[in-house]
Amino acid sequence: MKFYSMNFNIHNLDSNIVRLACTIQLRVLLVALKYSGEKFTSEKVASELKQNISDIEEAFEFWTNLGIVQLNENEKINLDINKVIDEEPTFEQIRNDYLTDRLKSDREIKDFLDEIESIVCRPLSSMDVSLILSLKDREGIPYDVILMIVQYCAKSGKASTRYIERIGLDWAKNGIDSVEKAEQKIKRLNDSKKLWSRFEKIIGISSRAPTSREEEAINRWFTEWNYDETMIKEAYERCINSKGRYILSYMDGIIKKWNQNNVRTVSDAKRSSKRFQPIRTSYSLEEFQALTI
Repeated sequence: MKFYSMNFNIHNLDSNIVRLACTIQLRVLLVALKYSGEKFTSEKVASELKQNISDIEEAFEFWTNLGIVQLNENEKINLDINKVIDEEPTFEQIRNDYLTDRLKSDREIKDFLDEIESIVCRPLSSMDVSLILSLKDREGIPYDVILMIVQYCAKSGKASTRYIERIGLDWAKNGIDSVEKAEQKIKRLNDSKKLWSRFEKIIGISSRAPTSREEEAINRWFTEWNYDETMIKEAYERCINSKGRYILSYMDGIIKKWNQNNVRTVSDAKRSSKRFQPIRTSYSLEEFQALTI
């Protein structure tokens, strides 16, 4: 059991340092503030924050690695922010020192980052490493799932770290935190790409990604309602003939009506169109004479 003691002025805490910390690390620091000048244990902080003791001690280690918190021989921690501020380290220096220490102490992280470099075919900068590790530290995404994200992005031709981070944040938001869930997500994404490729050929567009509404509609047409390219093309041509341009909502309305009336072929669609044509109630003299012959 480790005893801690902290004395510091929170107003001296550099905002750049705060950006490096994850939620649990910041919460540990705030609890330490409450006990400033008193002795307290990691167990006490863990109980108050309802976290594992190991997580609490890792959080203290984070501040130690940055040089803000120091552990003395009596296992008491004293905060020395003034020392850090006086030396005026840059944010880049702080981040590099922290990442260097972390890589030295954790072989798993180094192997993980080496594998990512082999996938994206380029060395990772300290900013790259920081963003990627934040997916694990802040969002709780396991390393093997992050690797699947990187592989998916690389195969899509979008291996920038910012894009990897964006996909990771989206997956975290949607609870994709296991290999099984990641495999299902990637399958859905790949299936959606194939459907969009089929649709692109029908309407003659390329070099752009579908909108979320387009993805939903196209998946509905092809997968849920089982329409083929011929019927999608028929709906597109009717849209062009009526509106003069591609309008997703108009096409969706046509195909939705077909599905409701069990229209499955172009012949069905033509018969259906004739059936719903308005009945004429007046004729010219010539037409009337033709009808009575």
